[in-house]
Amino acid sequence: MYSLARLTRCFVLIASMLMSVQFAWADVPSGMPKFIGALLQKHSYLLEPHEREFVDQLNRQFREGEHKRRNGRDDTEKQVGVEQMNLAAREFLRIVGDMDLSIHVTLEKDKAVPSIIGPHPMPGDRGAVLLRVEDGQGEARFIAIEIDLAEKSGDIKIDCVPQGITYALVGLNHLPVERSTLSVEFQRGHLDPVKALMAVRAPGSGQLSLAVLSDDSGEPTPAMVRLTSLRDNRDRKPTNAVDLTPQFDNQGPTTGHRRARLPGKLGGDWWIVPEPFNMALTPGDYEVAIRRGAEHVPLFDTIRVHSGEATERTYRPKRWVDMRQAGWYSGDDHVHCQILSDGDARRLMAWSQAEDVHVVNVVKMGDVFRTFFEQRGFGEDYRVIDYDYVLSPGQECPRTHGQLGHTLAMATTSMVRDTDNYFLYDWVADTVHDQGGLFGFAHVGEGAFHVHRGLTLWVPQMMVDFAEVLQMAELGTDLWYEFLDLGFKMTASAGSDVPWGGTIGEVRMFAFIGNEPFSADAWFEAVRKGRTFVTDGPMLELSVDDAMPGDEINVEPGHRLTVRARTWGHPERADPERLEIVRHGEVIHTAYSDDKNADQIIVGVEVGAGHGCWLAARAYAANGTKAHTTPVYVTTGGLRFWNYGRVEELLAKRTESLNQVEHIIATAKRQLESGDIDAHQTFRQLALQGNALLERVKIARNIYHELHESAERERVIRKGTIDSKRHARPYADREPAVQK
Repeated sequence: MYSLARLTRCFVLIASMLMSVQFAWADVPSGMPKFIGALLQKHSYLLEPHEREFVDQLNRQFREGEHKRRNGRDDTEKQVGVEQMNLAAREFLRIVGDMDLSIHVTLEKDKAVPSIIGPHPMPGDRGAVLLRVEDGQGEARFIAIEIDLAEKSGDIKIDCVPQGITYALVGLNHLPVERSTLSVEFQRGHLDPVKALMAVRAPGSGQLSLAVLSDDSGEPTPAMVRLTSLRDNRDRKPTNAVDLTPQFDNQGPTTGHRRARLPGKLGGDWWIVPEPFNMALTPGDYEVAIRRGAEHVPLFDTIRVHSGEATERTYRPKRWVDMRQAGWYSGDDHVHCQILSDGDARRLMAWSQAEDVHVVNVVKMGDVFRTFFEQRGFGEDYRVIDYDYVLSPGQECPRTHGQLGHTLAMATTSMVRDTDNYFLYDWVADTVHDQGGLFGFAHVGEGAFHVHRGLTLWVPQMMVDFAEVLQMAELGTDLWYEFLDLGFKMTASAGSDVPWGGTIGEVRMFAFIGNEPFSADAWFEAVRKGRTFVTDGPMLELSVDDAMPGDEINVEPGHRLTVRARTWGHPERADPERLEIVRHGEVIHTAYSDDKNADQIIVGVEVGAGHGCWLAARAYAANGTKAHTTPVYVTTGGLRFWNYGRVEELLAKRTESLNQVEHIIATAKRQLESGDIDAHQTFRQLALQGNALLERVKIARNIYHELHESAERERVIRKGTIDSKRHARPYADREPAVQK
């Protein structure tokens, strides 16, 4: 048994030993860090549990020492790191020699002893052999290699250390059943190589039949599935997993193996499985993990597969909530995926159903050079509908990275793109609106691609319907709040941005259609009205008096608003922890879950309307997931609902953004005139369209100037009155509007 306490005491003593030690480099055998990493990550089954724990501790200590050696503030701290690395290396050399897991091979002048190694039993179709190759006395070397027998002949070449011991961890993948004989060549520098044969034996496979049923209908349904061998901690691809590679246009991670940006065991890699499957598996224990989006409880099970036997499993992930019953339907505003055939449509529909996302805005992407993710067409005739799941073609275009940001459009009837007007986003917005569609900006939460400039230009012209504030597991509200605080309405939206994102619906937006029968048009109309909340976990609802998110209400001065909010979740999906009422970006009331067994938090407060405001709800779950509603907008006395105390500060920010737009136009014009950018389409088009874009800048400046004057006029009305910012006052909880 190896002592972790002993190892820890050794590291504690290092610092005191260094006072008389001159700075030196680490004396670590070649290849040891990579060897240890491969042993722990890919073939830890070779270790007993106590050995695995000890090697893992050594690995952490080694990595910490390496960090100190590279980044230490002075030689003393670097030397601490060196000694830490050396001690970890010495300990690993000691225990690897004691472990009874290696095959010993001795190299003589022209042969290896033994010349035929094995047969060595393997645990399944994947495994490893650890060879201890001795060639006299001397240094130690560590080698970790992986051989895929499905792609290579099986020849193994090991670069041994001349005069010393080489530890070679040989990983073998896709082993055929029963006995395989592999050629091993031990290379020894300038000496002739020595060859041997190594035989391995893999057990016969068993069969796994797996089906996932819908909790609504009891019928087979697509699902996100992960099947992990507990022997090597590596997953196995279901035989019918969806391959989306051809539909991703060589953009982003193009595999159908999707890494979800979700917390804990909800994250990691998942396969899209469209229907029940049967597959051969090597004997052993496996973890089956199944997800069906935010409204279902994830399911985890351990199964054992036996050689020559069939194992059958049927799973039915339970709904912990059905938001449709309360009139809320989920959507993803930002999914990149080609649809040019019925097969393309089936694969993408399987993905959306596996994640239980009801409306997917499938965006054809463009830049000033070309388009990506082609679609068969746009409009109602080209929507793909399966009961209450809809794939609706839209677009992410225009997209400028260093200029004005990326835009999104939903519910369009054609692709709206003209490179001669590419920087005139208002032309696109007007055309999208003429088609009955919705126009908004992507990546607002990240503030990416200088999106603040595009928002500054076109939000005041009332052209921006929605802002994507939740993406890649990050809720970003600062930029969105700035425009809300200036009295502009913008609906909160969320989009995964796959294939760059992990999976459809890892963030999602819910839109409220009420009692109206579900349709894509009803959902888009709800988004147009602002009746949304965004989430990657908890559910959330808000009402102000009788108004829903997106509504504007006008009340009498002095009116006290009744604010009700609720967040709820499930302990295995998103256990609610905190619920906040946000007014003008400031939290005015917070409620915490004081019961670990509670699955909801309810808030009921009264808030003074003051001179008008916007109010929203924001929620957090214990696992780090979060949700946010679109605001309710409150006006009173003919005043704007803006955050009056920040108006001048926010107008100054907008002015700076407009100055930046003028600067990039002037720069592009100078470069064009000097002939520097003839071949650069982006800057050329910016220069050519610069005058027209400057007209848009002028329009925006005039609007912001009018807002400044409006603020001056309101000063008289507000002077001497109480702009209510008192804390919200609780009232007796009432029945929530939406029931679980």
